Amino acid sequence: MTDTMGAYGIAASGQDAPEEFAGLLEEIRVRGYGALTGVIDEAQVAELNAAMDAIYAAQCAEVGGEAALAAINDADIARCLLACDERFLALATHPSLIAVARAVLGENVVLLMQNGVINRPDRAQFQANWHRDLNYQHWVNSKPIAMSALVCLEDFNPTTGGTAFLPGSHRFEDFPSQAYAQSAAVTPILPKGSIIVFDSMVFHRAGVNRSGGVRRAVNHVLGAPILAQQVDIPAMLGAEAPEDPWLAGYLGYRWNPVQDVAAWRRRKIAQLAPR
Repeated sequence: MTDTMGAYGIAASGQDAPEEFAGLLEEIRVRGYGALTGVIDEAQVAELNAAMDAIYAAQCAEVGGEAALAAINDADIARCLLACDERFLALATHPSLIAVARAVLGENVVLLMQNGVINRPDRAQFQANWHRDLNYQHWVNSKPIAMSALVCLEDFNPTTGGTAFLPGSHRFEDFPSQAYAQSAAVTPILPKGSIIVFDSMVFHRAGVNRSGGVRRAVNHVLGAPILAQQVDIPAMLGAEAPEDPWLAGYLGYRWNPVQDVAAWRRRKIAQLAPR
């Protein structure tokens, strides 16, 4: 018998950031957001725009029409796109997005949600209200527990209703005065195909679209597995867990609750099997 004690439930921290993302990670730490450009090409952008519109139309139909979504402030939101079209699953697992997530959050990461946001010039978008992607949370943490990745499917700027941020607001518990928010807000100007990466606790809002065209984006919220998915992504995918154990964890197969103790133990025993 030895007095030496092991440990569990502790993730490594303080690793050197990948050199290509060092500047981005510093921006996220200090001001709460940064961006990658040229991630998605023009052809992919066009495909994703068309696919999002089709998914949104189908989701409206399944609840009796768009008016029902408007009644719950959910109009122009296409939810869990990856369960409807594999191209959005490929987007959620894009190598650049995953590499940044691992650098920000560590190895244990779960995809909490993937939603399409449609910002039309002829109607108000509920996401134009200031919010955090972890809603109703009025506290701060020393390290991020969730990261958002907003894929721009149109050019983002003040005219198109690009997303505005309050720099550094992930470091303060409460929302500031409206006067301060109006004066301090910053709207990054980015071309389509970019990804805005931000601490999910930074205050932000969609802008007012004055361009005359529809502005679309796909937002991902990724977090530590102490946070729950918005919807049960494994159930919506309706498939067996991926063989890659990291991907299985990322999509929620590893972290979602099981029905009972025996099932929990069987799942952990299965993870011991060689891959």
